[in-house]
Amino acid sequence: MRSQIRPLVLLFCTLTMASAADFIGTWKLNTAKSKAVGMALPQEQTSTYTAKGSGYESMTMGKSATGEAIHTMFTYVKDGEDIKATGYPNWDTIVLTGGKSTKATAQLKRQGKIVGSVKRTLAADGKSFTLVGKATLPDGKKATYNYLYEKQ
Repeated sequence: MRSQIRPLVLLFCTLTMASAADFIGTWKLNTAKSKAVGMALPQEQTSTYTAKGSGYESMTMGKSATGEAIHTMFTYVKDGEDIKATGYPNWDTIVLTGGKSTKATAQLKRQGKIVGSVKRTLAADGKSFTLVGKATLPDGKKATYNYLYEKQ
């Protein structure tokens, strides 16, 4: 019996590790299939997830709706920790849960207060992921977004 369980445990561990790394790489925002309400959709955006130690680094470059340069960044190490995020106009901290999994959630904070949430879901085929979120902007207005990123 024990010898039958061992291969299953190894298979499960292998699949879990593979799925955790599936979002590592470069992803481009498909603006035609994305939408935002209460905030402007970027003209273009490319996000890169790079393995870093026991976590990863997230960096996004692009152009805002008004043509300004976008350059955002944060480094994830462990779930539940406040992570300093740079370049985001609407929040300065992110707190991830399931950060290495195919389905992650995050709280978005500005000056220590929760101002939004987001869910990242990797497609089963590993070729795209969505970010679905909501936030209260610095001016008090509410915004929602549903972004589709495709692997490059």
